[in-house]
Amino acid sequence: MDSRSEVGMSSTIQLPGARREATPAAEVFERRTTERWNRRSPIPFWIHGGGGGALMCSIQPAGPDVHDVYAADGAPLARITRRADRFLPWPRRIRWTAQLSGAPQVFTGKVGSGYTWLLYVLSSPVWLLFFLCMLVYSLFEGDTSDTGLDGPTRTRWRTAGSGTALDYRGIDKVYHYEPQLLDVRVAYAQAVLHAWERVR
Repeated sequence: MDSRSEVGMSSTIQLPGARREATPAAEVFERRTTERWNRRSPIPFWIHGGGGGALMCSIQPAGPDVHDVYAADGAPLARITRRADRFLPWPRRIRWTAQLSGAPQVFTGKVGSGYTWLLYVLSSPVWLLFFLCMLVYSLFEGDTSDTGLDGPTRTRWRTAGSGTALDYRGIDKVYHYEPQLLDVRVAYAQAVLHAWERVR
């Protein structure tokens, strides 16, 4: 990793139920730069144990929407890939995959389920009316920062035969993972990439 003077903490990972002032489970560091993180020109980042702990893993971009996760000793842990959504010629949801190094299984997570997207599309006239009301209200109120119209966000990373390894619940904005199915370092890296994709 670069020297600490060139790197700054950008976010933390808290355990569910932990108080806000509690020591985080992990801290995310990235290079100090004037460039903002985006999917097309990603920057590397590092995850350390909470409270100034040791390096847990590093995440290096391997291309647009592709990241390699390395252990503290440099051993490869996984490759995380994001496939973009599209509407035409046929709809396709965002899909995340985590291919573990030296393991045949691939953890795949699709954003939203088919049923929730169908319900979302069928109820879109109501959502559109609600969005327009929010937009008019925010123009009078002066704050238009929360006028986005997002679709279903729940994402479950699964592999054939072993169930859900990582589960993002969009309403709670919380990730749940099964430590016996997925390495905590890969789970943290996937959660950070997934969260950054939504907020940056």
